[in-house]
Amino acid sequence: MNVAISRRNFLVGTAGAGIGFGLGAVSHQFPLQVIRVRADWQPGVESFVSSTCMLCPAHCGIRARLVDGAFTRIDGNPLHPVSQGGLCPKGVAGIQLAYHPGRLKGPVRRVGPAGSDEFEPISWDAAIDQVVAALRSARDAGEAGSVEWLLGDAHGVMGDIIAAFCRAYGTDRITVDDYRDGSAEVMRLCQGISAPPAYDLLNSDLVVSFGAGLSEAWWASPLAARARDTDPDSGPRWIQIDVRLSRTAASANQWIPIRPGTYGALALGVAYLLVREGLYDANAVSQRVSGWEDWTDETGTRQEGFRSLVLRHGRPDEVSNRTGVPVAQLTELAKAFGAARSPIAIWDHAVSWRRGGLSDALAIHALNILRGGLNRRGGILVQPPLPLPGPLDKAPAGAAGLSPRALTSTTWPPPGGASPATKVLFLYQSNPVASSARSDDVRQALSRVPLVVSFSPFFDESARYANLILPDHTYLERWQDATAPAAVGFPVWGVVQPVIKPLQDTRATGDVILNLAARLGGEVGAWSRWSSVEEIVRERGMALAGAARGSAFVGGVRQQELRELGSRGWWLPHGQSPEDYWKAIVEAGGWFDPHYDYNDRAAFSQHADGRAWIFPAEARRRLQGSGEPLADGFLPVTAGAPAAPETAVQSSFPLQLVPFRVLTLASGGTPLMPWLLEHLGVLTDDAWETWAEVNPETARGLGLRSGQRVRVESERGAFEATLRFFVGAQPGVVNVPYGLHARVEGWGEPRGANPLAAVGGGMDPTSGLPDWYSTRVRLTAI
Repeated sequence: MNVAISRRNFLVGTAGAGIGFGLGAVSHQFPLQVIRVRADWQPGVESFVSSTCMLCPAHCGIRARLVDGAFTRIDGNPLHPVSQGGLCPKGVAGIQLAYHPGRLKGPVRRVGPAGSDEFEPISWDAAIDQVVAALRSARDAGEAGSVEWLLGDAHGVMGDIIAAFCRAYGTDRITVDDYRDGSAEVMRLCQGISAPPAYDLLNSDLVVSFGAGLSEAWWASPLAARARDTDPDSGPRWIQIDVRLSRTAASANQWIPIRPGTYGALALGVAYLLVREGLYDANAVSQRVSGWEDWTDETGTRQEGFRSLVLRHGRPDEVSNRTGVPVAQLTELAKAFGAARSPIAIWDHAVSWRRGGLSDALAIHALNILRGGLNRRGGILVQPPLPLPGPLDKAPAGAAGLSPRALTSTTWPPPGGASPATKVLFLYQSNPVASSARSDDVRQALSRVPLVVSFSPFFDESARYANLILPDHTYLERWQDATAPAAVGFPVWGVVQPVIKPLQDTRATGDVILNLAARLGGEVGAWSRWSSVEEIVRERGMALAGAARGSAFVGGVRQQELRELGSRGWWLPHGQSPEDYWKAIVEAGGWFDPHYDYNDRAAFSQHADGRAWIFPAEARRRLQGSGEPLADGFLPVTAGAPAAPETAVQSSFPLQLVPFRVLTLASGGTPLMPWLLEHLGVLTDDAWETWAEVNPETARGLGLRSGQRVRVESERGAFEATLRFFVGAQPGVVNVPYGLHARVEGWGEPRGANPLAAVGGGMDPTSGLPDWYSTRVRLTAI
């Protein structure tokens, strides 16, 4: 029997539980009545199942607690080498996804207009027949390229299945919405390495974060939490440079407020002082770095080296005027970075998702290069590859996985309208109506596709435009694998396995794709010799038995032993059959190899000459070709000079919009979890609605008061929010959380709004990444 639980009843129940816990805490002073049970009562049989959380890219290890087979709780897996038993509120609240009353009970088809709630049940066989017929029709008409996939989190086995299916079918139209921050492009330009950087946080003694949400929505927040919570005498010191007093800034050793869009300028100011004070690694720079001194390019043109650029444009007084960071604080920061044994400079989307963001990121990474921090203990690393089998099909060498286009506001739908060539569109872990800054264009494009198939387990914003919804299991009901994010310096392969049997008539999407391939036959069916994702995951786990490296997850002491053995070039054979080794991996929750080779030259640079570039030539050409400055800080402001005249946009829209992510909204599914909706704004005490943080003086100057509803409007669009006075906001800035825009069936309608409605579809021309942080807005009372 399905029981509908209202939001009110749910909150009353949790409030009652809180009162109960409180009474229990004082029961020694006020004894409670002894609970009497029947004489034949027996405690339930408790069991645990190890798996991996899939609610964010961190992929923490989890243990599901079951009592008599009933799923009751999610805990952290203490054996997981990264999270080590830690679990954020998202991971704990994951149980609410499994039991959510708004889950689809089975496949449905739309019988009303696109975007409506008018759906009716359909059998799995009938739904798959419809999809197979559409795919055959497109292929027989020579239009295999009209089949398109929009993907969210589709790494590992799921990415390989989709890639193999598309190659066999004959389409390369795969677009991914993976929230990439451009760090892989910085690594490619500077070091010739096409991978995002890893950070050896546990061995660093100073971490300087340029706006990165290390405690909120960062790739490897558990790693950051472990490093932050180490012994203050031995762990790293944390400095957060941020436009707002974020959760990360509040937990850091020091918060340095900065004006929006000036992170690159501050990095140049730090570099200037490192050079002037001789606090950089001159030996490493001279022997292993190109682009430091002035040089002549292949056309014979003389180019300024990074040293000359920094000394010309990074003077502390000018940097202070631009950033709002006092000269004394800038000097203190530079000296700390120069004196640290193993400092790290980190950035994320707050830097790169704006015009000029690529150059700012390059300026920040230059600090790591100046201090000789590449492939060094406590520095910037490159995660080694997993020893897993290659492509699932007979693809060319190097074709494993996906080579998708990034899903940004300019890639889907194509500028100028919908994609008329698309005949069949699959949505997997993707909700572009909610995640795109051009949501109206996305809605129109979805409405024009003859067959849209969504695999969402919920009626999300994009699923309402689908012709068919073939609901996936939750991650607690399916087999999959989950690798550690690239920010972790060693490979981790987590097992995702069912902790409970499916609660609804849903199917694992990977199994559905394998079934589609078999039904289509021919070349499409020939590549797959598996009938389920479980078979593929099991095969990969058994293959790890022959890797001659690594281990199934083990406890902390044993992890350190393996790391020490690896550093000496040793590995102890496990002595198990592949089948037994696979069972050990499943029981522990996954496999890892903690050893890292700090002497691997390929992790320093893969350029032909083996040297790293600081502000590389290719980046300069791209920046100059786009009309962008080499870095935000390369626009000097002379001390005491009059301010630049106010533009028409600044006059009409005097405030800077800063969308930000919070821990409890750092996943597309989190708006479905009431536990998280009750704890959104930890520092502002906001819940169940979108709020706008404004400095009290800024708000009072506009005649606004805290708590009133306001309209946040730009040239491109507008949304509504509740105003909150927040002393942690910079003057002239409006901070708005991103992510609270999903419709939450069965729990009432939170007053969510999407700040991307005001951001629009702009992009940084040099990186192709979205421009979220250049938007000017105004506030008006409602």
